[in-house]
Formats: sequence, structure tokens, C-alpha cells
Amino acid sequence: MGADIQGNSYYKTSSEVIKFDDKGVEMFRFSNKLIGDLSYVDVTQPLRPLLFYKDMQKLVITDNTLSQQNYNIISFDELGMYQITCVAGSKMDNGFWVYDQELFQIVKLDKQLQQEISTGNLKQILEIESFEPIKMIEMNGFLYVQCKNIGILVFDIYGTYYKTIPLPDIDVWNISNNILFYTENGSAFGYHLTTIEISKILDFENQTPIWLDKDKIWFCENDKVITKKY
Repeated sequence: MGADIQGNSYYKTSSEVIKFDDKGVEMFRFSNKLIGDLSYVDVTQPLRPLLFYKDMQKLVITDNTLSQQNYNIISFDELGMYQITCVAGSKMDNGFWVYDQELFQIVKLDKQLQQEISTGNLKQILEIESFEPIKMIEMNGFLYVQCKNIGILVFDIYGTYYKTIPLPDIDVWNISNNILFYTENGSAFGYHLTTIEISKILDFENQTPIWLDKDKIWFCENDKVITKKY
């Protein structure tokens, strides 16, 4: 589940993604069961959603109608990258970021699939025993990388480590208007990236949050998706 800056929302199953408008009306869908289960959808760029199939190490780049842009599906194996575990779209030349678990590094690929940036071995650079990214988002000239038991690591657009936001146990999160919105222990919060202030937005009970943005939060209830405004 996710939402883009235009107010469209996306629902992901194991084999397809469906796009809805801001009124909840279905617009488009994409499915390709031949390349396995769909692991993650990045919709930070509504004109260029990314569909990542982790088990098969493949990436599909679509357009705003969820139509496949590339004639061939991108295979990381063919690029000599065999353990990609996270992907994120980039506004820089329509490339994208990937995390290579084999080399413990984040790599930026351009739209010709050429390597532009590499962080190097982050376990060595950061002097940590474990580095396991769960999710990455590029926003406002920074790359935000959520890691288990660490928090959200921030890199600049050249792959240089900048700082760590100490939020190791958050669940759903998103960045909008220079605020990191996140859920933790039954509540939604806003972390201001400039002032480092944290404010509680709302509490929720017996509900499963699946996405949140600057003014509303999405829940899954009885196989239905509902939204609440802050």
C-alpha cells in the first residue's frame, strides 16, 4: 500500500498492484505472474512507479497507467548484482537506488543501468556488525534508509552518510513537507527533520495502519481500506 503526491493510492497483492484515484475509484492495474511475487512498490514518483520482485531479482519500471516502460524487465542478475534487497526511485536522471546485500553497499544506477554512485561497504564505513535495510526513500535531496535495530540512516545524493535518525522500532513511515510521519506502538507521530521535534498525531486501537501522509492515515479493516484525516 502506498500513496503518491497526486493523492492516488496503490494496493499491492502478491502478484499485482492496483491504482486508485483520490476518491477510491480503480484506475489501472499491473500483473505479471511469470516473474514471481511482488515484494515492494515505490510510488514516490507517480509518473514512474517501480515494482520490485526480490525473489527473482527483477525490477519493472511502469508509467502513470502502470504500463511497463521497458521492453525488457530489468534483471539484476544480468547486471552482476545477485543479492539486491531494497530499491528506491531517484529524481536524478530517472535512475534508482539499490542495496546490494552481497557487498553491503548502496548503489545508484542511471536510466541506462550504469553505476553512478557507490557508498562502499557500509558495515566497515559505519563500523557496525549488521546492516539490513528494510526500506529506502529519496526525498528532498537525501536518501533515507530504514535499518533493523538502528533507525533511519540519511545519505546525501552522492551516497555520503550524513546522520542517523534514532527511530529503530517504527512500523509504517513516509516523508512529506520535511516531516517524517511514522507509526509506533498504536500511535502516529510526526518527526520534524529540521527541528528534530516529535509530536503525536493520533492514537488508534485494533486497527492496522498501512500508509500515512501529511494529512491522513490509511487502515486495513476486514479486507477493506479506509482513511482517516488527522
